[in-house]
Amino acid sequence: MAERTPVETKNLDIYGHEALPWSRAHDLLVTSATQPNVRFFLGTVRPDGRPHAAGIGALWHDGDLYIVSGAQTQKSHNLAANPACTISAVLEGLDLILEG
Repeated sequence: MAERTPVETKNLDIYGHEALPWSRAHDLLVTSATQPNVRFFLGTVRPDGRPHAAGIGALWHDGDLYIVSGAQTQKSHNLAANPACTISAVLEGLDLILEG
């Protein structure tokens, strides 16, 4: 798969700084996604509108972030009904939130 870039980037700091270059987050994902100390969290929405958050396994491969989830889990049911979600990770020197 060809490497993709985000449609939009935003720095969520309180100081109004410019967004960090995507290459910084990308390089950290490539090198950190398989490290045991890097945690990923998935945010989804239940059919009744309540939020749901769960720690997930994740793997960066060929330009895509893959997540692990069993077919009968709440997160899988939520994603089947509504694929909009967030994935958050604490990488070295960078808190990253992906929305999609």
